Amino acid sequence: MIRERSLLFEDGRLAILTEAQGPARLVLVLSNAGFIHRMGPFRLHVALARQLASLGVCTVRVDLPGIGDSLRAASRPQLSLAGELLDRLAQETGCERFIVGGICSAADFGWSLALADPRVAGVLLLDALARRELPAYRLGQFQLHWRRGPRAWLDTLRRRLRPRPAQEAGAGPRAAPPTDAELRDWPAPGSESAQLAKLVERGTELLFVYTGGALTYFSHPRQFHTGYGQATRSPRVRFRFWPDCDHLFYRPEHRERLLGEVSCWIQQRFGETP
Repeated sequence: MIRERSLLFEDGRLAILTEAQGPARLVLVLSNAGFIHRMGPFRLHVALARQLASLGVCTVRVDLPGIGDSLRAASRPQLSLAGELLDRLAQETGCERFIVGGICSAADFGWSLALADPRVAGVLLLDALARRELPAYRLGQFQLHWRRGPRAWLDTLRRRLRPRPAQEAGAGPRAAPPTDAELRDWPAPGSESAQLAKLVERGTELLFVYTGGALTYFSHPRQFHTGYGQATRSPRVRFRFWPDCDHLFYRPEHRERLLGEVSCWIQQRFGETP
């Protein structure tokens, strides 16, 4: 039987704790991301929490200020609030080891928290940081375009040759749309390889999954190995590229694939009963 209860924090935040079935030595923390509520897209976090309970994993679903659309809601630095969250979870569960992360900006949060807090034993990174400036991104874009066939090539050529509409009288120059790096909380370019090496050396387990929803900045597996460096070859780093999946895992079979991947990762890297 699945047991769940709510945790109320002093600032009014609410978290849902799914308890492990049996002794637990590991807690998974899944946070909000962008406009995604703590339950996850299509209740993905709920399904994951209930599946992992049978593996001896407690799961906490929480909306954290300072992440995604709640950026301005943070009264104090995000990592300070996150540290207090882990303190509370340790009291509630008796566990001192955590996996943190999630989708998009939740992955960014998990990465930062793992670097700051040694209690983080694992990081779940779904459509996490990647650099589109790397040559491998262009290679992936070329391969994607090539597979679309001649009709798509002609459509692209027509769009590029089509004259742009004249700007309205008196209007200023059109602003360029923000990049993924500008919208996300990513570290300085080039620093991620040293950061990953630090986490691996500390013994942190990491699961990276990139989907087709990240094609605006990630399009080829070589981007991952080039951008994150030699530490990507460590057994502690698990990497998957699923271009057929969308960013929110809309199709039920894609959500099932992710549930299976995360469960397998936890069983293999943290033991049958973490």
